[in-house]
Amino acid sequence: MPLTLIILIVLGVIAALTAAEILSLTADSRRVVLRCETDMRLTEPGEAVTLSYRVRNTAFWPLFFVGFSFRFDDGVEVLEDEAWKEKHRIGGLLGRTYSFDAMLPPHRSLRGRIRLCFRDRGLHSLGKVYVETGDFFGFRSRVRSFDIPGRIVCTAAPLPDVPALKPLGGFLGDISVRRFLLEDPSLVLGYRDYTGSEPMKAISWAQTARNGRLMVKNHDFTVDLDVAVLVDLEYCRKPVAERCLSLLRTVCDRLEAAQIPYAVCSNGDLFETEKGVGRKHSFEIQRRIGLSRFVRYRRFEELAARWAAGGLGRRGWIVVTPRADADLRSSLERLLAARDTRLCLLSGEEAAEDA
Repeated sequence: MPLTLIILIVLGVIAALTAAEILSLTADSRRVVLRCETDMRLTEPGEAVTLSYRVRNTAFWPLFFVGFSFRFDDGVEVLEDEAWKEKHRIGGLLGRTYSFDAMLPPHRSLRGRIRLCFRDRGLHSLGKVYVETGDFFGFRSRVRSFDIPGRIVCTAAPLPDVPALKPLGGFLGDISVRRFLLEDPSLVLGYRDYTGSEPMKAISWAQTARNGRLMVKNHDFTVDLDVAVLVDLEYCRKPVAERCLSLLRTVCDRLEAAQIPYAVCSNGDLFETEKGVGRKHSFEIQRRIGLSRFVRYRRFEELAARWAAGGLGRRGWIVVTPRADADLRSSLERLLAARDTRLCLLSGEEAAEDA
């Protein structure tokens, strides 16, 4: 090969490398767009949440090095296998950080997913993400960071079958048997508009077609069947408080499973939820459970007195309280005196001792 041709080839390679380096030095990290989203807004401790990310090069030239790292908060646990963690995890002062790198051609994207879960109840942010771009030879780099968008509410975990829940099982068993097994479809008292809380079998399709809107049947002794769940948010030790919220979560799950309309009322930051049943109703209650800091705004005696005066249409009371003591007795007697009904008392302190 002639010497002149060799020199030209060497000069061409040097020129190409120099052009690549100059081009990479002009690259702006803002040309890298990283978007993240999760597949749910409400979760529970230990439930898998998928974080999807997309990294896109919006420039008209390639980015020879793009690095991005996720630094998750302490309450977040990564559910990927150990091989994945060993490949992407980096140590140091930044805590639990998982790093990725790639070369992105112009207007190309890189997608991926990370499975996460949360250990504790509460409102959680995910952490921070760092985006790094570097020059062709690796002499310089630019880094920018921002919070991973979106926050997730983690509601209380349901309780397993513990002795403290036995009275609840019998209480709901009586109601669900009356409602679903003893209902006589021939005893129709009339028809009313569909509210979204009734089971599908209660819909009268003939009346629906006649009136042009969904209508449901009014059967004997089932029209006013519902439950009020009263929650006493009295200050107490954190394990007992968390058990109270788990008790409330378990109660709501069982009422939803039995399709019994229910209202949740508290003397604190759980506030009050109107009577209902269904996915939207349950979502709002579970969200409030997750956001609760167990803050009390008034005494439970005031809450019980108000609901005893206005609860004539209710067939049952469920009271969730940190402890069942003598001070609670007058409030329970007031509820029982308001109507000849049943009352189920659940104590978070007893549930914590049985756990």
